[in-house]
Amino acid sequence: MQAYESVFWGMAIVVLAALAGGAVAGCFRRRRNSLIGVSLQSCVTTIVVACLATRGPAADITTLLAVAAFLFSLVIGTAAALLTHRVRGHRTMHRG
Repeated sequence: MQAYESVFWGMAIVVLAALAGGAVAGCFRRRRNSLIGVSLQSCVTTIVVACLATRGPAADITTLLAVAAFLFSLVIGTAAALLTHRVRGHRTMHRG
């Protein structure tokens, strides 16, 4: 049971980090730079999860957790970045 609880909280942290990272990357001026930032953040997240999972109670599924963390981070971060771009675009349009 402890392994499942650790996986749950770990993935919740990955999702939270992806939302925050995507929002920060969405503040970049160009969409291309934002997507590059999200990709880099997803790679770093994958490495961190792979390193931490080998030491925890879910060590036997480290590869699965790392791939899941990469995909969660990439998809959620991209959505957050694009949403941030859109919101910033509307604010700029309505101000000027």
